[in-house]
Amino acid sequence: MSDASPITEEGALSSIKMETSRFGIMEFPQSQVVTVLGGIIGFPQLTRYVLIQRPNDAPFYWLQSVDDPTLALVLVNPVLFKPNYNPSLPEGIYGELKAENTEISLFAIVTIPPGRPQDMTANLLGPLIINPSSRLARQLVLDDRLYTHRQPIMADPS
Repeated sequence: MSDASPITEEGALSSIKMETSRFGIMEFPQSQVVTVLGGIIGFPQLTRYVLIQRPNDAPFYWLQSVDDPTLALVLVNPVLFKPNYNPSLPEGIYGELKAENTEISLFAIVTIPPGRPQDMTANLLGPLIINPSSRLARQLVLDDRLYTHRQPIMADPS
């Protein structure tokens, strides 16, 4: 199977079962699907994702597309490697995500060059804001000279 297929119980949409290129066959409750309003840069048509945290991958998360089983993005909390990261959020973002001021999670999308995990970077200019309660998210595009779209994650050993 290559597409997400809803599994129904007594006529109610209860879970999604799909085969992904990274995790194989996955099944998860429909209630875990996060809707990314406007999609992710480069993938505007893909709006449904599931956030996965695997113990062996900590502190990283996976954002697996429900709309395209071949797409899974790596996320990280940017404060873990950039403690002073505190971008200005646009007015109205809390209302758009149906969130209170303390209710959102902030993630950076990670790029890992093939064969060079020590050179991984995070996009601090395009953070992903998720409201875990409403399961709504939005990728922001910041215009802030304090940050870069290629922030190194690993500390320089020198």
